[in-house]
Amino acid sequence: MAHTPQTSTKPTLQHKNVAGGLLSLFSKNPPTGFFKDGYCRTSPEDTENHTIAATLTDEYLKSDYGREASQQGHKAGDRTCLSASHFASAIQAAEEGKFNKTAVPKVHLHASQDKALDVVSYKDLKKYAAEPEAFSQQGRQEAHHDPASNRGGVASESSSIGGDQGTLAPGAGSHWKWSDTKPSSGGQRG
Repeated sequence: MAHTPQTSTKPTLQHKNVAGGLLSLFSKNPPTGFFKDGYCRTSPEDTENHTIAATLTDEYLKSDYGREASQQGHKAGDRTCLSASHFASAIQAAEEGKFNKTAVPKVHLHASQDKALDVVSYKDLKKYAAEPEAFSQQGRQEAHHDPASNRGGVASESSSIGGDQGTLAPGAGSHWKWSDTKPSSGGQRG
């Protein structure tokens, strides 16, 4: 079966971000991205893979890596979708000491399409992530949870954890009693 190029410019639930979740809108005003719809996503027609959602720095714009963005009239602090290959070149130069690491644009993981991972590793993207995302303790989302489904979250009820409920490992939870969290149904454990 032949692959048909994407004809719709409308983002769908099939677009994932680099962290494994759904791709988020990045900048609607001004609209950015290959499709100029505010999403940093690509298609076969986008030969530069504009999938890196980033906040620009002055030094980046003045460098060879940011020439494309500066030619489009961007300035430091602007949010735009960068070419994954240009971004990869900038971080490689920064790692080799040829470019200031603080000049590398800050990446917004939630709005960078997973197609960026074809060019740049998640580890490198996370290293240059914008502060709220860089210091997130959750890490990479392994799967998407559909809130419309009847299933709960990580552990919506005690039975979803499994094992013999109320039994703790030796020395664990000495201050905790099963009866403290579950209504009594006759006998008490403790």
